[in-house]
Amino acid sequence: MTDSEYTKAIREKAIVANLEMNAALTIKQQAQIGQDFIADIMELSERGIGSETNDD
Repeated sequence: MTDSEYTKAIREKAIVANLEMNAALTIKQQAQIGQDFIADIMELSERGIGSETNDD
């Protein structure tokens, strides 16, 4: 995954999480959405290891 693909994927996940947060009715739902978002980002990060990146 290139840096640009990684950035785009994170941006898309953030947009979805934001929309879900706005629709959540309880703090518990918001907490779950936040945890799911973090898990998604961690998965993207792990998937990006060893792929095409701009290592300086």
